[in-house]
Amino acid sequence: MSQFTLKGKTVELKKPSFEELAFVQWLWSDEETMKSSGGPITFSEEEKKRWYEIMINPSNGKHLYCLVYNQSNKPVGEVSFHQYDKITKAAEFNIKIAYAERGKGYGSEAAKLLLDYYFNKWNGEIMRDSLAIDNIEGQNTVLRFGFDKVYTTKDEFLVAMTKEKFNRIYQKEAGK
Repeated sequence: MSQFTLKGKTVELKKPSFEELAFVQWLWSDEETMKSSGGPITFSEEEKKRWYEIMINPSNGKHLYCLVYNQSNKPVGEVSFHQYDKITKAAEFNIKIAYAERGKGYGSEAAKLLLDYYFNKWNGEIMRDSLAIDNIEGQNTVLRFGFDKVYTTKDEFLVAMTKEKFNRIYQKEAGK
């Protein structure tokens, strides 16, 4: 697998090797990290292999999954997009930062790096994120970041960001 990397000031996004999925297994099974996302998730070795082939190597062209590494080259979370639709040019956003690593700016920088790639290299037009209705912290985080609320149901809080809005907010910030 060729190494895919996006570098920022405090984080680096990298497609993981199969061996690095041990971190993903830990992240998804960590009670504190996952409590706002519906709770811990475990998967078997067979599920891990299948997931890796679909999401990472070689991928089916609808996903980009990366681990988030800090400046010490330690994984601190994940960021990805899924289910890219070539017709609507829309995908689903995902980000998880380990509970103990939150509040250090990793999530915001990782989101900016991935969304810049998605909108300006991948040529996506819309990024959506569906959050649990009781995940108030996550809802506030994505709204502060610049996503707009689309709708709320009894189970879901849906937000979206367009390429135009992302570039208006973050390209100006980057001096582009």
